[in-house]
Amino acid sequence: MTKPLDGIRVLDFTRHMAGPYGTMILGDYGADIIKVESLPYGDGARGVGTAFIDGESALFLIWNRGKRSLALDMRKPEGLEVVHRLAATVDVVVTSYRPGVADEIGIGYDALSAINDQIVYISLTAFGPDGPLAPYPGTDPVVQAVSGVMSVTGEPDRGPNLVGVPMADFTGALVTAQAAMLGLFARQQTGKGQLIDVSMLFALMSSLTTRLASHWVDGEDPERHGSAHSVVVPYEAFQTADGHVVTGVWGGADGWERFCRAIGEPELATDKRYLTNQQRVDARAELTEYLQGIFITRTSAEWEESFNQHRALFGPVHTFSQILNHPQVKQAGLVQSVEHATLGEIPQMGPVIGLHDTPGGIAGPPPVLGQHSEEILAEAGYSPEEIAAMIKAGVAGTA
Repeated sequence: MTKPLDGIRVLDFTRHMAGPYGTMILGDYGADIIKVESLPYGDGARGVGTAFIDGESALFLIWNRGKRSLALDMRKPEGLEVVHRLAATVDVVVTSYRPGVADEIGIGYDALSAINDQIVYISLTAFGPDGPLAPYPGTDPVVQAVSGVMSVTGEPDRGPNLVGVPMADFTGALVTAQAAMLGLFARQQTGKGQLIDVSMLFALMSSLTTRLASHWVDGEDPERHGSAHSVVVPYEAFQTADGHVVTGVWGGADGWERFCRAIGEPELATDKRYLTNQQRVDARAELTEYLQGIFITRTSAEWEESFNQHRALFGPVHTFSQILNHPQVKQAGLVQSVEHATLGEIPQMGPVIGLHDTPGGIAGPPPVLGQHSEEILAEAGYSPEEIAAMIKAGVAGTA
């Protein structure tokens, strides 16, 4: 079936998670992703982490499906010439170097747009193209710390925590994909490409929302509340007889009443100490302690039945194995698999944007380093003899 980005070619110089995950999203919806990997080792993510399958990093396998790998030594003029020849044929270029590095290599915006002014060129960096932080490297934990997100994550009486998933990388990836599509749409309007800067720091800061609203009203730095919501009570994780659940009150004047009926305490809804959210926020400690004493008396499944019956806000705290096998996830077919060139069948999470007429889909497995070098070089116009010479000279590499 037709995909929305069919015919779009992407030259992907990114490494590790944010950039590769962003370009992977484009690939799921039809774009041809040419992943340029530096010889001799390729994307550093190939060797990252503790989970490996026959020497292949499980992290790399998650972030790079559906791409074609071109292994090049861009330090050699012949390798750089390959990139310049490919630049004439692509729509999008994505890099994740520190500011100025792509220019030093010879693959910066000025160099490539001079070859093809239709290129939508995305420069993904940790902190942005300029400013006092721009020259320095930044990874997900560093960006979580600098952004303020870590300062509001964790228990109030303990130090700041990382979010349990790589939020800075993830938001950077999503904004990178958005940037590519906005750039392509703008090109339809203007007739030419452009340079687009994406900062992981600024992308993550865009998630501050609720905490920022309070800060801009009272000028106070927000505090950590553990699993509890910062401005709504009750709304947090409670321990049950056999696990944990998240429930609370959000939106609608009858939310507090529904909650109280669900826990079997309808009279609590008319208790004059807790009629408004502000009163409940002011009484957070005592009310939470009282509610915890109620939740511990029944299992998570029993509470789920009661809350669903009263159509009150509720969700059990699932482990990965529980949610991956949940009927909601299974019905959607979200967990899929692909056939890897050397590993056989490996699991993947399918694309999550449900376009009905032009749906996305996993384009293929993550590539072995240099798996597609020869076919990409042939598409760029190199003869079999020239390709063989480049491989022999170490300009290009094959799987």
